[in-house]
Amino acid sequence: MSARPERNPIMLPPFVHDTLSWLRSETVLPAGGATPIVSDETSPREPGAYAAPFAAAIAGGLAAGALTLSWLLGLPSLAAAAVTVATLAAITGARFESGVVRAGDKRSGRTGVGTAALVILMFSEVAALDGLISLHAPSAALALIAAVVLAFAASITFRMTQPARPISELGETPRRSQGDALQGLTLITIVLAVALLLPVFRIGPTAAGLIGSLAAFVAVIALMKDQNEADVEDNSFAAGKAAEATALLAILAFSRTL
Repeated sequence: MSARPERNPIMLPPFVHDTLSWLRSETVLPAGGATPIVSDETSPREPGAYAAPFAAAIAGGLAAGALTLSWLLGLPSLAAAAVTVATLAAITGARFESGVVRAGDKRSGRTGVGTAALVILMFSEVAALDGLISLHAPSAALALIAAVVLAFAASITFRMTQPARPISELGETPRRSQGDALQGLTLITIVLAVALLLPVFRIGPTAAGLIGSLAAFVAVIALMKDQNEADVEDNSFAAGKAAEATALLAILAFSRTL
């Protein structure tokens, strides 16, 4: 009997492939169908960092869908916010949340500090979403997507640049390549976040969300200045969660003052 012919894999465009790769990497979503794009005869090309914000927008969009559905079902804004945060944690496999716990415990040297930090961040995020839903639920959904995009960007940027050292020293990656990856990630993140926030929240809350997420990112770097290679992944998740919660709080604060 003749052997069964092998089915040719579906080759996806680079942008789609990279987006699906980031979804598989950063979430538990079954983003199947992508096959490695070979850059030479032996090794597949790594997914471009420029696609990570689009993957984050998909993950945030699913959580925003839970927010919208909860609102349409008539749940109180606080309950809708709690369901949304729980849904987002499920989508990401609670990687950010577990990272906060481990990072806090390692940094303090005491068990329970990380859990306390996570409780503060989670309550802050739920409270911010509660306030935004009370103001306007569809706008709150857009703010959530933007916050998730900023959170993913903060987490990935942390992993690409920490522990602090010259970009040229990161593995065997040339300085130009690493710099281009960071530039692409940063540019697409800012464009996506502004496109989501500016039409509904105007300039003040939009700028506040961007600056708030950046401030949280820098604060985590400052707190984790003595980190080693083994700590980077957990600290990056802590940076992402802090950026997410701070962005939502900043958007809410400036929305109420305008």
